[in-house]
Formats: sequence, C-alpha cells, structure tokens
Amino acid sequence: MDAKNSSFAGLIDPIQPDEFFSQYWEKKPLYIRRADAQFYRQIITLDDAQSAITFGGLRYPAIQLAKSGAFLHPDVFCTDIPSGDILFTGVPDPDKLQAEFKAGATISLPGFNRAWRPLRRVAAAVEDYLEHAVHTNIYITPGNASGFSPHYDPHDVFIFQISGSKHWKIYPPPLNLPHRTQPFQPQMFAPTAPLLELDLEPGDLLYMPRGYIHAANTASCTSMHVTLGVTVYTFVDLVSIWLQTVKDEAGFRHAFPPGFASSPALKQGVVEEFSRLAEDFHRKLDAQQMVETFLQRVRDGHPGRCGDAEPFDLDVVVVSLQTRLKVLEKGMYTLTEEGDNIVLKFKGRTLVMSRRARATIDEMCRRAAFRCAELPPDLTEDARLTLMRHLYQQGFLMLSKQAA
Repeated sequence: MDAKNSSFAGLIDPIQPDEFFSQYWEKKPLYIRRADAQFYRQIITLDDAQSAITFGGLRYPAIQLAKSGAFLHPDVFCTDIPSGDILFTGVPDPDKLQAEFKAGATISLPGFNRAWRPLRRVAAAVEDYLEHAVHTNIYITPGNASGFSPHYDPHDVFIFQISGSKHWKIYPPPLNLPHRTQPFQPQMFAPTAPLLELDLEPGDLLYMPRGYIHAANTASCTSMHVTLGVTVYTFVDLVSIWLQTVKDEAGFRHAFPPGFASSPALKQGVVEEFSRLAEDFHRKLDAQQMVETFLQRVRDGHPGRCGDAEPFDLDVVVVSLQTRLKVLEKGMYTLTEEGDNIVLKFKGRTLVMSRRARATIDEMCRRAAFRCAELPPDLTEDARLTLMRHLYQQGFLMLSKQAA
C-alpha cells in the first residue's frame, strides 16, 4: 500500500501528528476534506465489500443489520444450513438480506480487519503508533436512509468515507471522555443545534473523540464507510489492576460485624475501619511496579490488540527425532533466568520453563540447525523431543532446510 494508507501520519494527512494530538485528540472533532475519491482505494472498495458479502462466507455476527437505531435479530436475515452431519448457523439468506437492505437497513461488518488483509495492516499500523487497541467496522447504508439514531461511542473513531456520501450531525458530549464501561443511554441526548454539520465524500476523514453524539443519513445513493475505533487505555485500567490486589490484604477480607446494616454505631465503625485500611493500602502502593505491570500487558498484546497477522503456515510436520529445526533470528527473542525458572520471550509471548532446560535451549540458539539427538544429554531423549515439539508449536522453532 501507499505510505498514506499504511501509517497513522498518512491517514491524517495533511494534518501533522503533533498538531493532531495537541489540537484534536480527546478534545474536538477533526474533518479533513480531500477531494480525492481514490484516497482509500488500496484499503477497500465498495466492490470488495460486495464480493465479501456475496462470496466471503460471512456468518452472523460477522455480518449484521441495523435499522431504526437498533440491530436486527439474526433470525430476520439469517438461516441455518445443514451439510451432512454439520449445521452451519447464522448464514445470511441472500434474499432476506437484500430485502432488508432495500427497506433501509444498514449492513455492518464488525471487526472486518480480521477478514480483510489491507484493512488489518491499517489497523495494525495505527495500533503500533498509538499503542491503544484498534478495531475496524464497515457500514454500508442504502440511499435515503439512516442506520442509527443519535448516540455516542465509548471509543475514539476515525471514519474513512469509501463510497457515496453521508450527511453527519455532531453534538456536544453529555459525558466527557466516557470509559468503555459507560455506554450511551438514549435519555442522555437532548436535541439541540449540532456543533458540526458536514457531508463526507469519498476520500474524506472524520475524527470524533469518544462521547460526541452523532447521527448520519445518506443522500440519494449507497454510502460505505470504515470506522476505525480506538479503545484507549486509561488510568481507570491502572486503578482496576491495583484494586485486584486488595484481596491479598487480610484486613479487607474480614466480615462486617453482625448487625452492621442497622446499627449506626456499627456503621460508623465500618467507615472508620475502611478508611484506615484504605490509607494503609495506599501507602503500600508501588506505582512504578503497577505501571510497569500494565505496560507489559500492553506490550504482550493484552487486552484486545489486533496486530498484523502472519500467514497461516501449511508447510508443517509433526516433529520427530530426525526433524531439522532452527530458532528465531537473534534479536527476536530474550532468554533470562528467574529463580528456578528460565523465561523465554518472543513475538509477544512468554514461556516459563525449568532451568533444567537451559543448556538444551542454549545449544538450540547456538546452532544454525539441529536434530534432537544433537542436543545436550541434560534432558532425556523423550524430554528433549517434548520440549522441541512445544517450542515448535509456539513458534520459537521453525523447520530448517539446511544441514545441521
């Protein structure tokens, strides 16, 4: 793909990242009009989506319909198809799907970056740049229709207009920067004059911080856009991890005294004891360690990161004593010792093994290629073979075509 479609900076061009983060990120919407209908052509087109819907084997919930502000039950447009002893459930019925689309339903393809490689690359590039979790959805709405009533999203969104046009109205947020556990409720919206009203055309981009209420409707032809959602990590997540450790404090595990809910004196005692425990718990907080623990989770791909998938490998064998293997290239893994264990980290994975395997793994890393019998005898032959098979299954070892 072109650089403009494969990097965060390219996607928000001509706005520079420094300007975006200082002026717009978590602050206000950004509208970029490009007058370039082909800007996103290497990511996805309407024809690509049509082919995926028709021939891609999508099944609910990978394909959904929305109408009048709500998603339709899959029974409205899906069926179950038997094939021998297998029952394929949630299969879209083409006629029902087409009829609902003609009646104004919006087709939604949630998480389509999992199924469409160019879109996955975009999501991975944005995710690597922001280091927040990213997903993408496709929305296809027929002409003269609106898929959703006014609402906000609890995640930041970048909207890429792919085909057709859509008229957007954007309203002030009733809740500033809502957490992902604080979804929109209809009573939050009190109709007022929109802050921003615009027409998205192919090639345009719209960014909205989480919490901004929005609604959109199409013109006289079908509209398709990609929504790239960014579920951000916040201090709420840090606090959540911290609070998970409270159960390790014996004082917090004591029961309230009998009659605590009715007795004012006992209630006051609970208040005072809770205050004392909370202050003591706070004094024990190791903020540095807490942050590092959370950052390691993010680096390891937890929770929710998508990444750019490697091709599924079909050139595999079940490892035997004579199979030639090799390790990943140097720099792609680390091997350390922690107490009686060794810790192997690679490709966002962490494997903890007994130190007894250290000499065997060191020899694997030293050789360009090896067989089971050529490794140190510190482990039995069966143990070496089991270790090799495990490391091969996890992706640390690969087949070697060269002589050992």
